[in-house]
Amino acid sequence: MRKAIPFILAMMMVGCAEQQGFDDVALDAPVHVTKTENFNDLMTQAKWGDGNAYLKLADYYINGKDGTKPDFMATISMLNMAEEYGAIDRPSEYISNLPEDDNTRMAFEAMKSINDRQEEKGMELANRLIEKGCVDGYALRGYALMETGDTIEAIRLATLAAEQGSSLGRALQYVIPYGQMSDMPDESIVLPIAETVPIFYLFLAEEYYKHLAEHPENDVKVAEFYLKADENGCLDQRGAKWLLNFMGNGNSLPLSDTDILRLLKLADYERVDTTTTEYDETEDYVWDEPIDSVKIEEAIEVVETATKAAEAAKAKEEEMQD
Repeated sequence: MRKAIPFILAMMMVGCAEQQGFDDVALDAPVHVTKTENFNDLMTQAKWGDGNAYLKLADYYINGKDGTKPDFMATISMLNMAEEYGAIDRPSEYISNLPEDDNTRMAFEAMKSINDRQEEKGMELANRLIEKGCVDGYALRGYALMETGDTIEAIRLATLAAEQGSSLGRALQYVIPYGQMSDMPDESIVLPIAETVPIFYLFLAEEYYKHLAEHPENDVKVAEFYLKADENGCLDQRGAKWLLNFMGNGNSLPLSDTDILRLLKLADYERVDTTTTEYDETEDYVWDEPIDSVKIEEAIEVVETATKAAEAAKAKEEEMQD
């Protein structure tokens, strides 16, 4: 099983893995989302696959904004989702444009240095963060010491950072003692991390997914953790496709009609424009289906109903405004 610390590093350094491709067909969100800078509105937009909304959410976490506390891991998570949905090429490039003394950039460079076996440089950056009052510095010192074999002090520093609100410290606090986990995820270790760093729900989902051939009964675990990732705005395209196919196989999920439509949007399905000549020529079907996907006729029928309901509600709202 993949080590959890390399999972953190992979998430930071290269972003989300390339997803399996499906043939594209068309889709518009049936709901109107107000484009504002409000955190909750941005999260709603992000859950519909708006990469720019994820980028703005990352800005909330970089240095703190409107009551949101600075959070290194949340910043990295949002940047990875921004990459997933096309707003940036990769998080490292975005971070490299931050000021040299920015805490997020320093923490990123410290962790990258440690990962590249440049512990001395990583430690220097960690110490500078501590001097600036950034508690992530303690977690990074711990990570550097872990790489040199001083696990006891590494755990102490990660715990110190976690107690002062560092999500990175929280993650390392649980990961350091378990550098190599067993063949199956140990939820007692990873779930506490995911509660603070929700992108770890993807880690859990993907680890269970990797072992479905040997343990097909764990498909409910894959669904559970993909849904938790979605709840926290961290569902990637592959997760959305998997959930739709899971439903297409006759499994039920606690999703509203609008949720199903949103998953189709995240999965990169697009709704056919019914006003075009092309549609008139193929009016017997509104949806095309990916060649290699499991059939999802029932999900599509639900989505059609949700779309009509949303359009009717919007028309009624506009009529009242007039």
